[in-house]
Formats: sequence, structure tokens, C-alpha cells
Amino acid sequence: MISKATRKKIETVWKNQCAICGNKDFLEIHHLTPKASGGTDDYDNLILLCACCHATIHGRAYHPSQYNNHASIEYAAAEPILAAYFANEIGARETKEKLNLSQKTHLTESSVYKRYKREHNIEKFYNNVDLINSKRRNHVSDTL
Repeated sequence: MISKATRKKIETVWKNQCAICGNKDFLEIHHLTPKASGGTDDYDNLILLCACCHATIHGRAYHPSQYNNHASIEYAAAEPILAAYFANEIGARETKEKLNLSQKTHLTESSVYKRYKREHNIEKFYNNVDLINSKRRNHVSDTL
């Protein structure tokens, strides 16, 4: 299993785009030497590919309409939810609920989150609703 740190390094090295075509959506990690052939999850054995190029390399057909059928929500429906999140109107918990994501999932791992940040040129962001809720929880536990 590829660690989050390794994935982040691969994304940085490949500038969050497919190593072949430059596409920035539906990115996947590809092992240069397959694990079945002794390849490892080390970053020097990994490249970033879009789903189409990844399917092509593995000799599979790529069907955009069928890609990631387990996706939480369509991007058009996610936009207003993410707009509210980035406007500090809702916190991460509510955003995940509205995006149909598990509470265990980090928002930063969601493809709609990444696409929204990219399309709106958002580099660094901290949600103040989460900060306020965290302080509120700490205050309540201190008084108990």
C-alpha cells in the first residue's frame, strides 16, 4: 500500500498531472515495475497517470462515464458545497456528509476537492469553522 507521504511526493514530482498526457483529473499511481514482478511502493518505482493513460498502459478499455462509479458526488453538485466550505460557512464534517464521504476520509483526498482548489486557484486554506468547533470541544472537556 502506498503511503500518503509517498503519494504526496509523487504528486509533487509530477506536478499533479499525468506523466504522459498532462491531464490533471482522475489521477492514479502506476508502478513502473509491477509488484507481482518484484516492484516496490518506493517513489522511484511510481509515476502519476490519468485513468485513461493508466488503462491504456494495462491494455484495458477506458470508459469515462464508468470511471470511479463509487465517486461520492458529481463535480457540478459538489461545487456549491465546496464553495460554502471554502467560505467558512460549513466545517469539514458537514462538507463530508454533503459530499457523501466517509467521516474517516480526508477532504484533501477527494477528487472534487482537489479539482475545486485547482479551478479556483486556492493554495493554502484553513477552515475557521473547524478551528472554532475544536476550541469549543476543548473548552467543554476542560469544564467537565
